[in-house]
This record gives sequence, C-alpha cells and structure tokens, in this order.
Amino acid sequence: MKLKIEFEQIEDELNKAYEANDIERISELLADQWTILESTTGLTSKEHFINSLKNGKLVQTKMVKDIQHVQIVDNIAIVVSKGKNEGQYAGVSYNSEQWVTNIYKRENSRWFCMMTLEIPAKCDDQNV
Repeated sequence: MKLKIEFEQIEDELNKAYEANDIERISELLADQWTILESTTGLTSKEHFINSLKNGKLVQTKMVKDIQHVQIVDNIAIVVSKGKNEGQYAGVSYNSEQWVTNIYKRENSRWFCMMTLEIPAKCDDQNV
C-alpha cells in the first residue's frame, strides 16, 4: 500500500504538470531518453513531445489516472493505471480513456519516467 501511495503522488505531480502544460516541470519529471508509445501516433521522443507543447500543437487540459498495479524490480518501477486524457492536438479536440503504463527508473533517490505506453480503454469509473 505504501508503494501505491508513493506512486500516486508521483503520478499526480506529473498529471498536474501535463494539465498546466508546464514544459519545465514535465521536462524535469521525464527522463532525457523518455519515449511514449500511443496507438495513433506510434513512438514519440521526449524532444518531439516537448516541442509539440512549446509550439501549441499539443494542449492538454485533463489528465487523471487510477493506479491499478505497481511492480518494482531493482531500480525500475512499472506503474499500470486506467486514465482519462483531454485536450487538443493540431487544433482537434480529443477525449480519451486509456490504460497507461509508466516505466520509472530510480536515480539519485528520485523516480524519473523512462517510457509511457498508452492503450485505448473504456474506464468504468466516471471520475477517471
């Protein structure tokens, strides 16, 4: 339970940075080699993702997740959540429900997100 609470705080911090489109904070929380895998866009690097935020192509307005599973192996954490993500991409609004897997690496007593995998899902909970 303690582990889930720790990662709920980490995920909440990342979610708030996404919702605020806080490029500086997002950059601090994501590892330099971070990559996201989405069903619609495929693999995207941190650099491309951050540039999409900077130039306004991507605007995120809501990001919430309900952690379903946390697993630690050495200094790697795998966090699986059901989530809801809203915003705009290239001027087109989106509202998606997803399974989200974030893979974290612990460095210097901090967890950094190394990779995000998103799979479309139907969330049962109306709050997610």
